[in-house]
Formats: sequence, structure tokens, C-alpha cells
Amino acid sequence: MKSKDEFTTDRNPSPQHIQMTPLPFACTDGPATPLMPTEPSTMQTVAGVMGNVLEWYDFALFGFFSDVIAVTFFAPSEAQVMVQENDDLGFGGEMTIEDTGNLIKSFLVYGVAFLSRPLGGLLIGYIGDKQGRKQALVLSLFLMAFPTFFMGCLPTYAQIGSWSTTMLLFCRILQGMSVGGQLPASLIYTVESKPKKNWGYYGSLVMMASNFGTLCGNLVGAFLRTMLTDEQLYSWGWRIPFLSGILIAFVGVYLRLYGEESNAHGTGDEKEDTHWRDVFRKENLPALGAATFTPMLWGAGFYTTFVWMAIFMKVLADPPKEHSFWVNAGSLFFGLTLPLPLAGALSDIVGRFKVMVTGAIGLAIVGPIAMMVIAKGSELHAFCAQCAIGICLAMFGAPMNAWLVDMFPQKIRLTSAALGYDLASCTAAAFSPLIATLLVGSHGPNAVGGIYTVFAFCAFGGMYLSTLIPRDEKSGEIQFESPRLELASSTQRTNELV
Repeated sequence: MKSKDEFTTDRNPSPQHIQMTPLPFACTDGPATPLMPTEPSTMQTVAGVMGNVLEWYDFALFGFFSDVIAVTFFAPSEAQVMVQENDDLGFGGEMTIEDTGNLIKSFLVYGVAFLSRPLGGLLIGYIGDKQGRKQALVLSLFLMAFPTFFMGCLPTYAQIGSWSTTMLLFCRILQGMSVGGQLPASLIYTVESKPKKNWGYYGSLVMMASNFGTLCGNLVGAFLRTMLTDEQLYSWGWRIPFLSGILIAFVGVYLRLYGEESNAHGTGDEKEDTHWRDVFRKENLPALGAATFTPMLWGAGFYTTFVWMAIFMKVLADPPKEHSFWVNAGSLFFGLTLPLPLAGALSDIVGRFKVMVTGAIGLAIVGPIAMMVIAKGSELHAFCAQCAIGICLAMFGAPMNAWLVDMFPQKIRLTSAALGYDLASCTAAAFSPLIATLLVGSHGPNAVGGIYTVFAFCAFGGMYLSTLIPRDEKSGEIQFESPRLELASSTQRTNELV
């Protein structure tokens, strides 16, 4: 009998490996674990979607209020001091195109949150693989709710000095840990209960929900900037959206009490080191590499186009666009959020790889052109250009979710997918707003378009790595699993046939 840690290379498994009794359970050394998908209730599905929406609403708020945070939580620059001395407002002055030093610092703190995402992905992914997808999802929701709420309670730099910046950074790190595990947990929790032939569509719904959360943050930012004066916004108005972040805790409580487990996880009896060795097996490295390089295009493209761009059009563009947040919200909704399920469904028909390649090529070509239009065109031109980028992002991102899940064995799926995706986020997505801001200052706004082209090539490299994953020529199933994982997967395949 082969050891637990030995990976099989048998192409023709013996009959005892495929004749499972009873069918709904995997043959493991521990207690039998049901592998038949559990269909979630309607309320559970709604709660899961709402949790995803609110999670990304909380996380995106920082980006849409980064100019206010730059004034509120950092030492006033010389330009702000001059404004403060000549103005009775006393909030430090509004950010201008000549004064971007604190805005760069704000985007730096914004990016630091992404650096903690791999840690959160490993922690929450491990819990999801060992204790269940629901437990991982609930933990991530609570880990987002409280830091966001506390950010709305923080004293400003004018009140306690640099301690305010330190506390802001700490809250942001906790947010990064939360979102590092939330999206993979939510994605896998959703698609594992659906037929594999529809994974592209259902995976795109998870991405659509997260975009709705980002859109909500955008709309709140636009609404407050429209309804409040600058004095009100900078003194107390910015706190309102962060305080509302506590709402996600109620979704977490509901899922904790009434949510059903997907049953697609380990028994918890495996040796601790076996799980991590399986994740970092050399046979799993191509999949980890693909899961790291490919999502870089989505992360950098999304945060540059639909988070940083609103601030760029409002603060850095010459001339600035007065209704930049409404333009950004409209293009995010019509250009990206609505097309996502259509692109996901298309990938189920023609193939995920083809749709992703089409989207990546489109971003490499359309991105730089659209950036030039946004920089110099009218608000209508900016809206159309952002929509063009958004459609290409939808073509790439919608099938990427199902493609990501399908690259890993079920028993290490959440840990592996979270690790790869979060490594992409903490590199490409984390500092793309910061890099874009620096490029505008040093080379002009047209240089920002190069971000799309550079990360498109990274995505092509990642998709190539995915072709190196060892799979069975007939079934397409992954062939580098350990006997424990292979028996479970064999049972699952048998159940799907039945």
C-alpha cells in the first residue's frame, strides 16, 4: 500500500480505486465525508451574495475616499498649511493637482492592505479546506466588519498626530487579511455546489457581486461629495460610509447560525504537514504559478480603471472632470458589472481559455488608447473609454474564476487558489494606483496605459503555465493527486456520472 504522502502516476487505477461503497462518500482513513454537493437554500444564497457585496463595499471605500484620507490622516503639506492659514474651514484644504504628496502616501497605505492578503488567504483557506467553506466565509466577514467600523471612529492626525496613521494602517491590514480569504472562499463555496458545465456563469456571479460592492462604495462617495460641502465632507462626512461597514456582521451572524456546509472539505483527521506538502508539491507548482500570474491583469486593470480613475479624473486630470465619480459609477455598472454574467455564460459554451485570451488581447490594445481618451476627452468620452476597458475586463475576468477553481484538487483547492490569487493581488493590484499616480507625475497620464499591456503579458505567461498541469488525456482530470485525494476525486467523478 502506498503511503499517504506519495503521489500516484497510475494511468489505469485498479478496480478497488473506482468501486466505491457507498457512492456518496470518499474512501479515506478518517470518517467518511459526503462529497455530493449540497444545494444551498434561497436565503443562504442571498446571504452569501449580500456578504460578498458588503465585504467589497467595505474594502473599496478606502480607495474612493483616498483624497480625503490623504488630508485627514497625514501631516499637512506646505500647500495645505498655507490653505489652512488663509481659510476658516480648518480641515487642511482640498487636494489639488500640485499637491499629491499625501495622496501618494494614502495610496501607499491602500496598497499595504494587499500585502496581508496572502496571509489571510492561507489562514482562511486552510480553515476552509479543513473545517469547511462556511466557517472560512464567516470568519472573513467578521474580520472585515469590525476594522471598517473602527476606521470610521479613528481620531485624525490633527487630534493625535502620527498615531492616527498607525491605527489606520493596522485597520487596513486586517481588512486585507479578510478579503484575502473571502473571495476564494465565496467563489469555491458557490461553484462547488453547481454543475461543472455552468461554473463559468456561476463564478462570474461571484465577481459580479463583488463589483456591486465596489459600485456601492463608488455611489456613496459620489453622493456624499454631491450633498455635502467640502467642510462637512472632510470634518465628519467621510466617517459615515466606514461606520456603515458594520452591517456585514449581521450577514456573518446569519450564515453562522443558518448556513449549510458545502461538505467539500477534509475530515480534519489528516496530518497537519500533509496538507501543506500537498499544496507545495512540485506537481502543483504550475497551477500555483498560473494562479499568480494570470489574475495580475484583472487586479491591476480593475483597480486602475475603476478605483484610481475616479480620483484621477477629479484631482489629477487637466482639466478635472467635475462629475468624475458619477462617470466612474456608470461605466463600472454598464461596462463591467452587467457584462460579467454574459461573458461567464459564453465561456461555458465556447471555452474559458478562448474567452480569457480574447479579453487579455483586448486590454493590451484598448487600454492605452482608452487612457489617452480619458485624459483629454470630455466626461462622455471618458465614460465610453472606461466602458470599453470594462467589457474587455469582463471577458477576461468572468471565466477566470471557474478556470482558477478547476486547476486544483478539491482537498487543497481553497488554500491553493487563495494563495495564488492573493499573491497576484499583493503585487499587481496592490500598488497599481500608486504606480499610476507616480506615472502621471513623471511621464504624463498617457503612460498609465502601459499598465494594461505589461500585465496582459503576465496573464499570457500564467495561462501558458496552466497548460503544464498534468491531466488525464481523456477525462481532463488532474493526475498529480495523492491517494487520499485521488480516491475522493474518483468518488466525486463516479457520483457525477451517476
